[in-house]
Amino acid sequence: MIQLRNYQSKAVDKLLDETYDLLARDQRRQKLVLKAPTGAGKTVVMAEFLSRLAEELPDRAELPVRQLAFIWIAPGHLHLQSYGALRQYFQDTRAIHPVQFDDLTENHLRPNELLFLNWQSISSDKNLLVKDNEQQRNLRSLIAQTRLTGTEVVVILDEAHLFASKGDKAQKVLNQLQAVVEVDVSATPLYKSDAQVIIKRGEVVQAEMIKRGVVLNPDLDATLQQGDTLNIVLLKLALKRRQQLADSYRALGKDINPLLLIQLPSDTAKESVLDRTVRDTMLAHLETVEGITKADGRLAVWLAGEKTNLDGIERPNSKVEVLLFKQAIALGWDCPRASVLLIFRELKQESFTIQTVGRILRMPEQQHYRLEELNLGYVYTDLAKDNIKIEPDSADYLSLNKADRRADYAPLLLQAEHVANQRDKRNRLSSQFRRILYEAAEKRWEISRDLRADGETLYAFNEGKLQQRGMETDVDSISIEIPSDVIIHAEVGQTNIDASHRQKFAKTAFERQQLLQHFCRKRCGIYAPADSTPVLRMALLMLLEDYLQWDEIKATKFLLCPQNEIELDALIDTALTDHANYLHQKQGGVRTVETVTWDVPVFEYYNDLYEEYACAPTHILQPSYLRRRPDGNLADSKEEMDFIRFLEEAQHAQHLRWWYKNGAGTRTDFSVAYHRTERGETRLAPFFVDFIIQFANGTLGLFDTKTLDSDPHLRAKHNALHAWIAKRNAQQPGSTVGGVIIRDQKTKLWKYSPDVLPEAYSLAGWEALNPALFAAVPAAV
Repeated sequence: MIQLRNYQSKAVDKLLDETYDLLARDQRRQKLVLKAPTGAGKTVVMAEFLSRLAEELPDRAELPVRQLAFIWIAPGHLHLQSYGALRQYFQDTRAIHPVQFDDLTENHLRPNELLFLNWQSISSDKNLLVKDNEQQRNLRSLIAQTRLTGTEVVVILDEAHLFASKGDKAQKVLNQLQAVVEVDVSATPLYKSDAQVIIKRGEVVQAEMIKRGVVLNPDLDATLQQGDTLNIVLLKLALKRRQQLADSYRALGKDINPLLLIQLPSDTAKESVLDRTVRDTMLAHLETVEGITKADGRLAVWLAGEKTNLDGIERPNSKVEVLLFKQAIALGWDCPRASVLLIFRELKQESFTIQTVGRILRMPEQQHYRLEELNLGYVYTDLAKDNIKIEPDSADYLSLNKADRRADYAPLLLQAEHVANQRDKRNRLSSQFRRILYEAAEKRWEISRDLRADGETLYAFNEGKLQQRGMETDVDSISIEIPSDVIIHAEVGQTNIDASHRQKFAKTAFERQQLLQHFCRKRCGIYAPADSTPVLRMALLMLLEDYLQWDEIKATKFLLCPQNEIELDALIDTALTDHANYLHQKQGGVRTVETVTWDVPVFEYYNDLYEEYACAPTHILQPSYLRRRPDGNLADSKEEMDFIRFLEEAQHAQHLRWWYKNGAGTRTDFSVAYHRTERGETRLAPFFVDFIIQFANGTLGLFDTKTLDSDPHLRAKHNALHAWIAKRNAQQPGSTVGGVIIRDQKTKLWKYSPDVLPEAYSLAGWEALNPALFAAVPAAV
């Protein structure tokens, strides 16, 4: 089972809350929007959302809608890609049943069925899925018959901005569907709704799913032309960058071959004169000058009239180094090793959107690396910088400005403490539960998967063991008894119902599935039912399949038989206990803090949300850039800006070699591990110290700007930094000072505590930061 990242779990919870609110209303075509940046894993989020919705909805007695079927609509062939991915996702849980139209055996959708459709197949009255026919086998009839069974429809519109958010044709189709909820899924949704769930790009970067940003035309210099055309200059730079990345992966011992994408200019499927010119220029240089050819497998082509060397191109270690394609490359194509994009645009095209660079955003191993160049994507383009318009949604992806570390920097080799990138530990049954259940069953029931030496078939042997424990193995049906023709005597207060007034009704296959869902949901123990019910359900069904060769129908009847309840409960309870012990032992051995050697980065790229700040000549990276806040002010807070001005005052700057504004959230930023307590739970978290300063005498200062009430974790962070400083000073006496630093509003002095902070702390006894105390040591006479 896929382990969701923290931001994905939060998005699923929000989607469910919004959906339940919408289902409570007596309306149709209600919009729910999921805005998820490229690389966020929106398909996984939607899969988990649908799974939990299917599991939880039957228990939501307050809602008028208790049964849902789903239709997933996407443009092009994207629906087939999603169909394959979700079939794999639901293979274990079976909470949702993905189907295509030709797979349907009935004239309606059953509860929890998920039908995948291509937008082009339903957007015209001439299409077979839309027009009337003698068999009444069309989408309109399917929806009508589905509602007659008491099942409502939810429509998922994947990449909704491309087809479903504008135009009369889209509205006509969606009006015919009359879904109770329409879910628009897009990185750039056009529809605005009160019911909206947004996954922020920063959350996805923090989870190391995508790159920190994309650099535009790095190292481009007119002196490089030397008689070449601009297109050839760009190609050479892109190839050089690809090779540098390949060398960096190799230095880390990674078997990853970065891919350069070359995109032809026009948007149309038909090849233009400009397309042919660029294509021929690129191919001639690649094959003749660089020796990268289609014949040796290092060059791939994806054009309307040619598709060469595409098999396995998505593999991390594929031999292909360069892919030449047009903008119409398959929607949803996923190749995380793609790292460099050379894109040629027609002169009329002057804008970049995140859709343009989305193909080089994913991280190949869903983690960042200690070599910063691998955490960035690189775009080369023939559009002049002054002509490029960056759309608002893309402003924090594209980096146009570079700052370089000053030449007078001497390495520090600081031992930073990074908290290991642990997956979100939710209270759920893990993928190992099935194995644990099998082991518990073999011990308790004495069943086996080993072949019998006495000639008895294995499955008959195991069934006999179950019967010896009093279990019924041949359950004909699961039924419910309800009263019939009973007269209630109010004065008696209780009426006994004899056998003649009871009627048995056999449960249908769908009802048995619901009962099994409830059965497992009640038996998840300490684990969250929403996440753990499908794991328990599948483990039980697979146990009976592997040891007794029972199909799902027979296994379900066995599990729901009242006579078997005691033994099943005892087995499940044992397995849950064993699983808890397994998790405890596993988590106890996980290394949670990783110590890495850190130095100020050699360079940093800054996107359009940063502004050059010329009043910081002492900053170690030049030119200096500060983040522009929504209110127009610079730096991450007023306190940070005030502290920067303090450092750059002439009387203070003369006593500094340099200062550095640290980042806040990646492997290349400096951090100290501390224990963070929230909602009664204590866990390790990284503390990214705001400022790293080298004073004139060589002393190192680490300071984090705060106000007394700005951070509930102030004390924990300060004390962790104090411990780190003490450890460094034990190795290099007097080398380091620092801590949380606060501006005293009375004296206007910046103060920090050289000691550990007690629970009830104040500024009393704190030292004032005076850079003059760290002046350069006078030269010997």
